[in-house]
Amino acid sequence: MKKRFLLMLIIFAVANLAVDAPAERELLDRVIAVVEDEAIFESDIQMLITQMMFQQGRTSMTDAEHQEMYNRLLEEMINDKLVITQAGRLDVDIPFDAVEERVNKAINDNVQALGGEAVFESQLEREGFSLESLRALYRQQIRNRMLVEEVLRMEVDRGAIQISEEDLLDFYEEKKGEFPVRPAVVNLQTIFVGFETSDHVKVDTRAKIDEIRAKAVAGESFADLAKTYSEDPSAPLGGDLGFVKPEDLAEESFANAAANLGVGEISEPILTAFGYHILQVTERNPGTGEVRLRHILIRMSASEEDIQIIYTNATDIHAQILGGASFGEMADKYSTAPNAGPGGDLGWLRIGDLPEFFQDVLSGMKPGDVSQVLRESAGFRIVKLVDQEDPRPYEYEEIQDELRRLYESEKLEDVYKVYVKDLRNRFSVKVYQH
Repeated sequence: MKKRFLLMLIIFAVANLAVDAPAERELLDRVIAVVEDEAIFESDIQMLITQMMFQQGRTSMTDAEHQEMYNRLLEEMINDKLVITQAGRLDVDIPFDAVEERVNKAINDNVQALGGEAVFESQLEREGFSLESLRALYRQQIRNRMLVEEVLRMEVDRGAIQISEEDLLDFYEEKKGEFPVRPAVVNLQTIFVGFETSDHVKVDTRAKIDEIRAKAVAGESFADLAKTYSEDPSAPLGGDLGFVKPEDLAEESFANAAANLGVGEISEPILTAFGYHILQVTERNPGTGEVRLRHILIRMSASEEDIQIIYTNATDIHAQILGGASFGEMADKYSTAPNAGPGGDLGWLRIGDLPEFFQDVLSGMKPGDVSQVLRESAGFRIVKLVDQEDPRPYEYEEIQDELRRLYESEKLEDVYKVYVKDLRNRFSVKVYQH
């Protein structure tokens, strides 16, 4: 049931438009509204109600709740069809390639969310879809959504929405009771002594990645090589990491490779605390600046002798810190921790987002405490709890950007309602009793 819910939720999240009505309907289906010459069928609304119930994790609702949802979804469908009708009057069209790009991303997101191609294909079968029928559904929904977005971009003046600091403060006071509470957070510093600090381990792992890279450069399928050799969770997907913006990649060497590789090119081996990586750019989107990456990772495989040497180094660092050495200075000198800033700073992190073993370690610490040497899959870690804060309401300054987006969204919704009301005066809309 959980997997079914996930697929239905993802389908619904693509767009809130039902797929265009097929030419043949069951005899019991009926037209409930017509916008110009476009019909909306009873089954269109019922399909969306089913999807909404899945999204909300519900199996039933009262008659009043059903009627309220029915009326709201019908109104949304009529509004969207009005805007799509206006798109036709304005000769607005969406290039096929642009639609396919979003379709491919939606399919890829589904595959990754469900845990791989095999699970995805099995779930499609249970939901009664083939891959092509799902693509067709996405293609129609996404094209409709893009038409709506383009018409609104052309005809709704966002610049007319002025938001002052006073407006935003008033909005915060009005809405703050509706915001979720900020969860418990901790400020951490870390020192990570990875297996890549061993020259022996580094040489062996580099030899393996060089051999794989040579096969890829010689023409073997990067995706097939990833499935066969990669030790990353993306291996079942052929190493596919989806679309990312290079500047969003925390690892600087990854970001540089993603930004500078041509489509089809393969990076030189990149060393991190986890091992050696090679990347391949498979697509570029000049409009968004995103690139689609494939990835192969060969992890550091240390011998028991290597592990003991690295552990000895980590315990020596730990002893120096307990003896009064600066944690930050020791981190700058010895740590190979990815994603850590100067002094091993990890910044403020939500406790609930940390691995369970990390939460267990922190539960017995107070600000200023330093953990024991912790064993991880790629090396040894030492953690300092700098500070912590219990759950509390968000302060205005912490969510100012999100407040602005939310406030603008509400104002845009008001402008959109006025715009759609004008379209209703221009186009024919007939709603039949239901």
